Amino acid sequence: MAKPKIYVVEGDITQIPADALMTAINSLGMWFGGIDGAIQRVAGNLYHNQVLQATPLSDLQTVVARGGARPDRKIGFRDVVFVVDDLKSPLEKVVYAGLETANDEGYKSLLIPTIRMGVMAGDRETPKQAVRKLADGLSDFVSRYSGRTKLEDIKVVVYDNPDLAKNISSVLGKI
Repeated sequence: MAKPKIYVVEGDITQIPADALMTAINSLGMWFGGIDGAIQRVAGNLYHNQVLQATPLSDLQTVVARGGARPDRKIGFRDVVFVVDDLKSPLEKVVYAGLETANDEGYKSLLIPTIRMGVMAGDRETPKQAVRKLADGLSDFVSRYSGRTKLEDIKVVVYDNPDLAKNISSVLGKI
């Protein structure tokens, strides 16, 4: 197994094909931000109901919510890897926890939104720091799982922010 390809794509994260999407939620099982809203618009409560069944949740816990084949829905991903993020842990640990779970689940392709760079920007770190910590989490995962990860493609998805996409691409290019 080779090192996964990591790149930035711009667009609607719900429409990009992948095995799974990784995102953060709080310990109550919800995160009413942009990604959570996007997921609910295309899938209703399909994924969130599964998370609620796993409560109580704790920081850095992961929950895999399964979507299965959904011909009635126009969703690019099948499953969602939720990482509990109560803003207590550094972002790189949140990212690493999600990547590790995605790898353990055997996913080949994974979508990652711009966690802590939209609605939650500035709550723990600046958007610039969040980009660096996202890259650090990806780099830590790639180093630790070098040559033995099932993940082949990791796409960091940026919605409607070309400057942020360019910044993330620049930082990820060093991994």
